[in-house]
Amino acid sequence: MSQPTEQQPLTDEVLASVVISTYNRADALSETLLALADQDDVGTPYEVIVVDDGSTDQTQELLSSLETPYELRLVRHTRNRGVSAGRNSGMRVAKGTYLILLSDDLIVPSDFVARHVEAQERLSDSWIVGGFRQLEDVTASPFGRYLDSLERGYERQRKGPRVGADLWEMEWPTARNLCLPREDLERVGLFDERFRLACEDQDLAERAKDVGIRFIYHSGIECLHNDQHADLARYCRLQERGARDTVLYCAKHPERHGRAAIAVVNGPIAAADGLSLSLRKLGKDVLSRRWPVAVLRSTIAAAERAKAPDLLLFPLYRLAIALSIFSGWREGLVDFREHFSSAFRPAA
Repeated sequence: MSQPTEQQPLTDEVLASVVISTYNRADALSETLLALADQDDVGTPYEVIVVDDGSTDQTQELLSSLETPYELRLVRHTRNRGVSAGRNSGMRVAKGTYLILLSDDLIVPSDFVARHVEAQERLSDSWIVGGFRQLEDVTASPFGRYLDSLERGYERQRKGPRVGADLWEMEWPTARNLCLPREDLERVGLFDERFRLACEDQDLAERAKDVGIRFIYHSGIECLHNDQHADLARYCRLQERGARDTVLYCAKHPERHGRAAIAVVNGPIAAADGLSLSLRKLGKDVLSRRWPVAVLRSTIAAAERAKAPDLLLFPLYRLAIALSIFSGWREGLVDFREHFSSAFRPAA
């Protein structure tokens, strides 16, 4: 494990440890750290642990020059190991009673730490999940609006029964804005570091559920998603890499997720698929190749320049993303087949 470089003397008491794993996001990270410097008094000190997961941009220069009112602790990975490894390194050195996991591109409100701590102390048997929304200038573009609609859709899907003011039960948490008692890690363990980009939080949640931990969504802890470079090509790359990790997740938990929708619609053609699904898979196989993807991207770009309505653009975005997920899923099936070759047996 990488060793932390401490910028300030350690205090004896830390209520909360904010853990951020970052990779080549110096521009967004700087705003996240500045927002964390503008926090209401939470009664006891909090620390911020930044794990630089092998960045090659200006991240190290930013972290070495930044002056903060909180205790900033740095951990450096000499190579990029993925978000799970980054968060694990930060959590291993954290001193706080509570761990707040935060993405490197979220701008937090001034009561961010205080609200997480208050909710965690009141709901000690639960993990607290905050939300986020897109920047207004991002939603000014058609793809930004599409991303915003996706995020709000995910939020609605994750919400369960209401349990209090601004509080809902949640089936699956996200680790992008998550608070949990540090002592829970003794029962649940750390993130599986084979998950480099996605599904690491859902995999951790599987173990948390098994020991009786609940997840509570707190709509009052909402951050701004500072994705200044939101564009279709970048999003598709992330979805492709994320789909690869999803193969591992579904294969690790075949009894629950071996027949998940993503596995059914992106896996190899099976006898149980029927004609319609088989044809859709064949179509994805053809369209996900290099030149059809290039034609689709060019068509989308032309439609955007022509200021086509969202009603036309959104289906094109969905198709481009679906093809990226298909490619990533097929890549994951190859990468993980030696370990999980029997996990995706077709339904009889």
